[in-house]
Amino acid sequence: MAMLPVFVLTVVLLTWLEWDFLHAVGWTVLDPGAVNYPSGLARGDLGLLQALNFIALGVLALIFGRGLRTQFVHRWTGAIATMGLFAVGLSGPFSAFATDLPGEPATWHGLLHGIGFVLLMLGSAVAFLASGLALRGASGWKGYWVYSLVNAPLAVAVSVALSPLGQVSFYGLVIILLAWFAVMGLRLRQRA
Repeated sequence: MAMLPVFVLTVVLLTWLEWDFLHAVGWTVLDPGAVNYPSGLARGDLGLLQALNFIALGVLALIFGRGLRTQFVHRWTGAIATMGLFAVGLSGPFSAFATDLPGEPATWHGLLHGIGFVLLMLGSAVAFLASGLALRGASGWKGYWVYSLVNAPLAVAVSVALSPLGQVSFYGLVIILLAWFAVMGLRLRQRA
């Protein structure tokens, strides 16, 4: 449940504190330029806090995955969902590596950061779909399994619908992805 508020509040606070740095490298609220945001925050004076934010995201995903897998009633889809959640957990430490800024040559740490982003996106999509299938018929999860199934297509649809607004489409995508963890985490806590 903490993934969404911890990550978003940290990003908002760091964005406010690093506002001048972000604008100096070409980022604005509606147009990211060539800056990976919020990843670029890790390159500012308070970059360590953003790196720790990514690590916290990964740790919380692993804790969540360990709890959610106890609710799965379908073995194969449950195993796939667990792998997806593990990928999301791995995305945290990979994302903690500093991204490359515009005009810089590609670096090994920028590549590792990119791998973290791919793990987050693909792991989330796999986790959402497979968790939905693994929770079908599970006691106390009526409706939640459907929400889980539609969350990945919903995230893509919102991102596409908001694409004329530039960076706002990415914000919507991240909020929808992290909201799934909050909704499912709250339900998991109620079931405990």
